[in-house]
Amino acid sequence: MHTLKIEKNRLGDARTKRRGLFGRCATYTCLLLLLMGCSKDRAPGDDMPDAYPRELSGTIYYDWATEGILQMSLPDGVGGAFIPDNSKLNNFDISRDGKLKLTVVNASTLGQYDVRFTTSNMSDGSIVDEFIYNSPAGNSYCKGYLSPDNSLIVVTSNDEEDGITILKRNGEFVGRLHDINGESFDFNQTVLWLPNNGLLLTHGNYILRLDPPYNSGSVVKQMDYEDWGDLQVNLQGTQLVVRIGNHLHSMKSDGTDLRQLTNSNFKEAEPVFSPDGKFLLIGTEYRQTGPFGYMWSLKIIPSSGGPYQVDPVAANSPEVIPVIWKGKDRIESAGGQMLWR
Repeated sequence: MHTLKIEKNRLGDARTKRRGLFGRCATYTCLLLLLMGCSKDRAPGDDMPDAYPRELSGTIYYDWATEGILQMSLPDGVGGAFIPDNSKLNNFDISRDGKLKLTVVNASTLGQYDVRFTTSNMSDGSIVDEFIYNSPAGNSYCKGYLSPDNSLIVVTSNDEEDGITILKRNGEFVGRLHDINGESFDFNQTVLWLPNNGLLLTHGNYILRLDPPYNSGSVVKQMDYEDWGDLQVNLQGTQLVVRIGNHLHSMKSDGTDLRQLTNSNFKEAEPVFSPDGKFLLIGTEYRQTGPFGYMWSLKIIPSSGGPYQVDPVAANSPEVIPVIWKGKDRIESAGGQMLWR
């Protein structure tokens, strides 16, 4: 039996509660989207009136080397800068409706481990909310992500003492998850928002779901694999994608119907769903560049069907689309956070 330990709102009941039952498996009613693949396999360029298939929309964002956070709009394929390179930027997020940008910056000074959270309008850059956060462990490398309704921020950390913290968008404390069954959250944990402001997270060999008020949850799937990770969920909350070994796999939100999505002689990772859930931005040729550095090439595939051949040498499946800026002739690379809004 799995239990959660959560610290409640410090302004109200500050008691720590341990409760919640995880079943061996969870069942949820979910909608399985019928997804359409793309038949175009041409690289975008100035000679194409529509650089990408019209089914693709929104903007992809990705971190690359010293160029900072880059962006490319779809379907026109126009690329450019989004956030200048900043070594103190822990991470960024953009609201589901595309109206708000969250930046999380290491603002520490001597003896102070401050992390600045700033929420601003995408339209004009004006600040909506801003606060300084201090983690329990005094850790300046915390990250934050906006909830689907823009009211909350979940804060993660690379220090197990910090746990998983939930704040209101103005910084007011809501709650903190310290551990499950006495086992702390580790450095490689994944924490994702669900449409109802629930949380989907990894812990040990499990994918877990926690619904508000975050003091009970259930097991979505037990992952009995030696190497797995890179969990993502679509914005609709109906489909998951996860890396098992070197390739990406999809499943329903209840952990059933596991299917392989990609194939190559290399490794695929870092999947990101399109806003409508029909496509995935993925990292192909995933390789290590240093003790803590990785890089990959960007391609787009349908989020269902497959497996799609995405190899850098072998012929790719017709549905696979390389990410190339309009007017350029090389596939884009990334080495950090990616979003699609």
